[in-house]
Order: sequence, then C-alpha cells, then structure tokens
Amino acid sequence: MKLNLKIDGMGCEHCIKSVKEALETVKGIKILDVKIGSAEIETENDSVLNEIREKLDDAVYDLI
Repeated sequence: MKLNLKIDGMGCEHCIKSVKEALETVKGIKILDVKIGSAEIETENDSVLNEIREKLDDAVYDLI
C-alpha cells in the first residue's frame, strides 16, 4: 500500500536529505518520493507508522 506522509519542519534540500536518511533506517518500507513537507512510501501495512514517527522525531521533524 502507498502512504503519503505529511511532515512538518522541512524547508530546504538539506531537510529532504535528512528525512530520506531517517526513513532509510525503517525496515519494511520503500521510499518513493520525498519533497518539502511530505514523503510517499510503500509498505505492506501501516504498522510501521510509529517507528517512522520516532525516526523523524529523532531527526527533528514531525509526522502530522
């Protein structure tokens, strides 16, 4: 399933890179696109959302 994530706190290319790096540490997802304010991923189920939220929090971004 594809999920569109809304991410707060992004404002530049460095932010995009940081979010990509954070998402790459989450097992079970495929990153389709990351742009300012959002990311599109593919996953088998949405049980990874808590882990994604934690990884983004660690990188100082908020999943909204």
